[in-house]
This record gives sequence, structure tokens and C-alpha cells, in this order.
Amino acid sequence: MVNKKRSTRVSTNTSNFSRRHNGARGFSRKQVRGSEFFPDEVQRKILGIVATFENPVSVSDIEGQCRSAGYKKKDIQQKIAELERLKFLAVKKKMILKGPLLHAAAGSVELHRDGFGFFAHDGPEDWYIRPADTRGLLNGDHMIALKVPNSSRGRAPFAVPLALSQRGSRRVVLIIEHHRRYGLVSRVLANEIKDRVSLPKDVLADLSEDDVIVAELGHFDLSSEVWSAELVECLGKITDAGIEIKIALNKFGIPGDRDVTLNAEVRNIPDLVDESSVTDRVDLRALPFVTIDGPDAKDFDDAVFVEKTENSYTLYVAIADVSHYVTENSLIDKDARKRSTSVYFPRSVFPMLPDELSSGICSLRPNEDRLVVVAKIELDSEAAVKETEFLKGVIHSNKRLTYKEVDLLVDASACMSDVGLKPNIYESLNNLKSLTCLLLEGRKDRGALEINARESAFLFDDENNVLSIGTQTRHFAHKMIEEAMLCANVAAAEFLNERQEPFLYRAHPEPEAAKVVKLGDLLHSLDLGFEIPNRPTPTDFLKILNESLDHPAAEVVQTAVLRSMSQARYTALPTGHFGLAYERYTHFTSPIRRYPDLVVHRAIKNQLGFKYDREVDIEGLGDHCSVTERKVEEAVRWTHGWLTATVASRHVGEEHAGRIVSVASFGCFVLIEELCFEGLLHVSELGSEFFTLDDGAVAFVGSETGKTFQLGDIVEVYISQADIETGRVNLKRAYGQRGRKNVR
Repeated sequence: MVNKKRSTRVSTNTSNFSRRHNGARGFSRKQVRGSEFFPDEVQRKILGIVATFENPVSVSDIEGQCRSAGYKKKDIQQKIAELERLKFLAVKKKMILKGPLLHAAAGSVELHRDGFGFFAHDGPEDWYIRPADTRGLLNGDHMIALKVPNSSRGRAPFAVPLALSQRGSRRVVLIIEHHRRYGLVSRVLANEIKDRVSLPKDVLADLSEDDVIVAELGHFDLSSEVWSAELVECLGKITDAGIEIKIALNKFGIPGDRDVTLNAEVRNIPDLVDESSVTDRVDLRALPFVTIDGPDAKDFDDAVFVEKTENSYTLYVAIADVSHYVTENSLIDKDARKRSTSVYFPRSVFPMLPDELSSGICSLRPNEDRLVVVAKIELDSEAAVKETEFLKGVIHSNKRLTYKEVDLLVDASACMSDVGLKPNIYESLNNLKSLTCLLLEGRKDRGALEINARESAFLFDDENNVLSIGTQTRHFAHKMIEEAMLCANVAAAEFLNERQEPFLYRAHPEPEAAKVVKLGDLLHSLDLGFEIPNRPTPTDFLKILNESLDHPAAEVVQTAVLRSMSQARYTALPTGHFGLAYERYTHFTSPIRRYPDLVVHRAIKNQLGFKYDREVDIEGLGDHCSVTERKVEEAVRWTHGWLTATVASRHVGEEHAGRIVSVASFGCFVLIEELCFEGLLHVSELGSEFFTLDDGAVAFVGSETGKTFQLGDIVEVYISQADIETGRVNLKRAYGQRGRKNVR
């Protein structure tokens, strides 16, 4: 007897109607007609042609296109008749129109590593692409797809590919392996494409085992399910230190080293500030500006100075005047626009601008004149802004300080002489400290969120091999600089908004309703008595964070709040910043590493009388910068996974006590704090009984014993596997088996 659910997914063309009806007892013809319909190859071709055009298509045109694809006229006519009978087509006077059941849409393909995919389009929900229908598709492909309603209630409809409208990137990363039967073969990195990739024999002959290469995919053979490919570049060996960075650049389509076409303009970048460029600027070189950054920082794009009187503060935030050196539509500008952001990998940086700018004339190095745009902000004794002024200036930074040094200085546990500090600099730092305390009170009053997520810090040896993972230390001086930069960013947004100057806002939308409900379920399951409104304010989230500080699952709650947030983006409209609780906000303080900041600088200087051509398509530029930002974040996260798995691979077999920090349908993620990484404890590894996820999705419960594995629980595990290509670390329950290492 044929399984009913399985049979509803069989192709329902006319030739198999009677076979399916006779082979499955209890099925009526009415039931079959109402089941899922998946067109065959010829039918897809016909539907793809019709769906592509708004107007009716002649029968002869369809026959011509299908015959050129190798199909026979008799088969084509038969398939047209079938599709008309099934109401996908309507045929009138030798013209073919869309039938009432032809629901198609244009959209893009997102593939999952397990073989299936999703079809993203303008409708309210994504459609599911079956593994059988992903053959020949790649991430980023744009296509027209047929919507097939899912017979399972509540499940996403199916997307059946009809026609490719635009191909995504055809470049893939391949690993060369030795097969005991076929010799050298290629495999797609992390098996992200399930189809085989075939390189020419002469290319394989010049490669060796463990080579990592970039290839351009060509034709996909449906019958053999094999891609043809051509070699583009050999990146090195998979064991090479730093190979993950080369892979990430290619995998995510991120520009790497600077193109040689920029060299002519780069050679014209000055090493020193020319006196002629200072004449029309406000001279601030006498003020004791300093930069405060991390110990490994190589470019310094902001400097600060704070004056204090009895009833007020004056905050100066000086930002490198990149727009003075990067003229609109120059080659450097176009390259920076394309990149839109610098990329910071754990052991290397790919700057948005050439080093001659980012680490040279635009870096606010101590004891050198630098051109800047300054936000001069006057605040009262409670840190409320009274007046803002923007200046085109020149400064002479007095000192390059680190966060740790500043913490020691303002805590009076170090002497000024220890770091060669002048009294006026020390006074400015203390003024900034007291101003920061007031600004933090204001931050709390308006309900702005402060989520101090754990940040990994990788330790490398002299040959760039990763040794271990730690966590980054956060100092109060971080907050001092952050609050100063927030003041400057808000001031820039208000300044330009009042003058109706087009620029890019930094927007952060309200959380989606579904995410808010999920967070509420989590809090309820943890017995945290919070009632989240349907449209929560930032204050509601701040209350959750503050009142869960002493809870055993405090870090879990913090992570859940973070995940409930929407993604920030760049936009032409002032839609507000939810997380920071600002009505208007922009990015002004980092034009060295973010293109939107450079756009804001040009807009400000427009208002100061130094004219720039206005951006024609602000919204389009915002979309580009937002997409690029997401792509860079994914690339950096991927390299973190590679390095984490590399470290974990050296600890395979070790037992550790870990804490459950998140729960998914397939298992628990466990943090091993002493090694500073997480691993997956799959649900099948929890025990011999059957475990189900509770309603709040915070715990697995055993069907026989009622044993639970809940967020915040400590569990003994051992590291069973680490896969560098996927960044996955797999764990198993530890029962004190003999022979296992028990460390620390």
C-alpha cells in the first residue's frame, strides 16, 4: 500500500493518474486532483515561458522555444493540453494565457547545506524548495517559481523552479582530495553544493591533495547531476595559516587587496598636511585632543577633548576629514563605495580606504597636524544638549592612549608621569569621565539598551597559527568613548535633519511581533514574571535585562533579548533607532572605515559652505551599504567558526563541565567556559529515552524519567568532533568513561 503523504508529492501528469489511483487503495480521483502538483521537465519549460511574459504567448512561439530545447512537438502539444485541463493554462485562438491555478512569483534562491532551499520573494512568506528541485541552483540565483500549495496544514508552500532570470555568483571554493578509486577529485567546501563538480583532467593533474581552489561553475548536466568548472585561482593548502581569510573573501564575494588601477591616485596622497589647506579652517591645534583606542589599533579616526565649567560641559569630537582627500567619483571613492566598510578579521584587516589614507594622512596620530570635522557640543550640568556647532578644523593630537591606560588614570591608580601625560590632558579625561557618568544616567532614563555580549579574542603564535580563545576585556574607557561618539552621531543627525540635507540615517526598527512572543515564552519558562506588551518599548527590554541580572540564566536572557532585536540598516528616512532609543541617529564618527559616514561628512560640509554634489539615490546607497554590512558580518562570523573549530580539534576527547546557553529543536548549545567556545549536544546524545522540546523551547524533557536539560543547566560533556569547514563543534554526554581525559 502506498503511503498517503508520500504519494501526494508524486508528479500528477496525466500519464500517471490511473497508475497512482489504482496503486493506492482509498484514493479517489477527486482526492488526486486536489493534491500537490509538481510539473515535469517539459511542463516547467512551458509554464516558465508563460509566467515570464505579461501578455499572452502564441502556441507557435512556445512550440518553437521548447523544440529548440530538444523537446518533440508531439510531447509539447500533449503537455499544453494537460496543463490546460489542470487549469494552469488557458488556450484561446492559438494564444496561451495564464490559467487560474498558475500562481508564480519572481524571487531569489537561498540554499541550505542539507540540500533543500527557500525561495524569497515579495509575498508574506518564503516558499520551500525540495532537494529534488535544487539541482542546478545556487545561492543568489533569481528565478520565476511556481507556487504549489502544501497539503500539510501550516507548512510553507513549495516553490518549483520554472525559469532562471539572473544567475548568482558561479564561483565556488573547492577542496582537492584523493579518492582511492578515481585519484584526485574536487569537493565543494563544507559540501555546500550536493552536486558533483568536475574539473578538466589537465587542471587536476597540476593540483595536489589538500589544495584549496576557486572555480567558476559552467554547465550543469541534469542527467549526471554534475557541474563542469574552470580553475580561477589556487588559494593554498587547507592547513595553511590564514587560509580561512582567503576562503572567506571568495566565499562571500568581498573585495580583498586593493586594485592596481587605484595606484595613480594613491601616489598623489600627501604624507603631511599642507599649510594651504589649513587657511580656511578653525585652528584647534592648541587644544589637548587625545585618541583612545585598543592596543592593536592602527588607524585613529576620532579624538576627544572636554572642557568643564561650573554649570556645563563642552565636548569636542574631532573626526578625520576623509572627504578632503577622497573626492566624489574618484577611483578611490568608487572603490570605497563598492566596499562600503572595512573588514576586520581576527588577524588581518582589509580597509575600505588605501592604507596611505586610513593609516596615514587621515589617521589622527599624535604630534602631527590633521584635518578634521569637529562636533562641538555644549551640555548642561545634567548632560542635556544646549547647543551644537560643526567646524571644519585642524588639530594636533597630544597623545595616543589605550582603554586600559585611561581606566588606570581616571581611577587614580596610575600617575600622569607614567604615560607622559600633561595636566590639561588629565583634566580633560576626568571631565570626560564625569560627563560619561551623566550620559549613562540619561541613557538609562530614556531606556536605551546596553547588552554586553561576550566577545571572543583569538591568540595566535608568531607564524599566525591560532593557539587558544579568550574573551575581550571591557573597560570603563570604552563607555567614555562610546558615549562621546553617540553624542556626535545624534548631533550630526539633528543638524542635517533640521536643514533638510539628504543623508543616510542609521535606523533600527522595532522588534517583530513573533520574536517578542518567543521572548515572552522564554521568560515565562524561566519563571521570570515579566509581561511584555504587544509593542514593547526599549524601557521594557531594559527592565528585563536589569531584573534578570542575578538569575542563573542571566546570560541566556541577554542573548535572547539580543536575538529578538531587528537588524539595523541605513535608510534615507528618520525611522528611529529602537535599541539606542533615539528618534534620529546617523553614523558620523568613522569615515575611515564606513562609507555612510563619509556621505554624512560631505552633507555637513555642504551646509558649512563647502559644496559637494548631492547623492542622487540615497535609498539605493543605503540598501547597498546595509547588504554589504550583512555580508561582511557573515564572513567574519564564518572565520570565527573556522578558528574556533581549529582550537576545539586539539581538545577532542576531553571532558568538561559546560553550561547550556541555548536550545534548538535539534539539541542544546553548551558553553565550555574554560575553553571559551560553544558546542552542540545533539538531542540524540541526551540519553537513551526519547526527549521532546517543551512549549517554551527552553528545555528537553525525557519521555520516561522526566529528566530535563534546561537553559542554564550544567552538563558534563566531552568534545567528540570539530569540523573547521562548517565551524561546528559536536559534543557528547560524558559518563566518566575510562580512557577519557578529564582536564582542569
